[in-house]
Amino acid sequence: MTIKKVKNGWQVDVRPNGVGGKRVRKTLPSQAKAKRFESYVLGQAAIGEPYEPKKRDKRRLKDLIQLWYNYHGVSLKDGNRRYSQLNALADMMGNPLATTITPADATQLRQKRLEAGITPNTVNHDQAHLRAVFNKLIKLDEWSDGNPFAKVQPLRLNEKELSYLTPEDISALFEALDDSNNPDVRLITHLCLVTGARWSEAQYLRAEMLRNGRVTFTGTKNGRNRTIPLPQDLYQALLAHGPRIGRLFPNPAYKAFSTAILKAGIVLPTGQRTHVLRHTFASHFMMNGGDVLTLQKILGHQTIAMTMRYAHLSPDHLADAIKYAPKITVDKKWTQENLQEGKAGISDTKKGT
Repeated sequence: MTIKKVKNGWQVDVRPNGVGGKRVRKTLPSQAKAKRFESYVLGQAAIGEPYEPKKRDKRRLKDLIQLWYNYHGVSLKDGNRRYSQLNALADMMGNPLATTITPADATQLRQKRLEAGITPNTVNHDQAHLRAVFNKLIKLDEWSDGNPFAKVQPLRLNEKELSYLTPEDISALFEALDDSNNPDVRLITHLCLVTGARWSEAQYLRAEMLRNGRVTFTGTKNGRNRTIPLPQDLYQALLAHGPRIGRLFPNPAYKAFSTAILKAGIVLPTGQRTHVLRHTFASHFMMNGGDVLTLQKILGHQTIAMTMRYAHLSPDHLADAIKYAPKITVDKKWTQENLQEGKAGISDTKKGT
């Protein structure tokens, strides 16, 4: 090993692994820096760590997305859809070198999506999917430069009230369904309402999944099977409806259901056309005194947080607010005067009409 003065500085010439090992040569601007580099190379070699400068990673964002898909995405139910979506997001960012992406870039992408009219909820999902690409590759030791999407906090969303059908809505809906030419739509709707099943779970139900008064839903959103007891009349109707083996409901019924919803005069928020059946089951379950832990199992939620959206519908929800609040007597005179004023106002209104 040697350090010698050369025309453009000080050259280190060393074989850290002995005569037969790889030769390392590098020219530095000063003798002190050359000695430090020599010590670094020998020290790294002594502990078995790489001493060569790390090569610049020239992979672009779409290269990492492809790697993610090959290792993980291909095994997901929605892997192909998410792969296409991720590539579209990468194109929006100009498919940059992955090492150059910063949290600011991630924020700019989010802002661009919001300005294009994309909902905050969808934008949050975009960010989560891009973050998941880097997290998965870090876990697989395929990426070591950190996750630029990890520091971007999701947008805060206003909690939406989940719509559900009243008994009157349900009666109107089934009257409309009785007029449908689709042979499957009524039973699919009935099944969703009494089990909390997603529309797709009921539409693609196989006859073999009906056993002993119960239905088992497979191929669910989270991949876990759910078995739920059925009312006896519905169970018998399902058994009599189709074959013993194969698809129980071979006729696509979504359009027929949508037509019935409109015919029944039921107005629903965007995105809750068929999902309102699941919300209706959960809402009525809680209003009728069901407990939230049982509801979680029936709906197949992985976390209780999802099920807690229905907790406020329980008859006993936060009833302790009345029980333990300060006891204050309402002024009877005030109450009587306001009641009289209220009655007078109603009377005047009727006279005016």
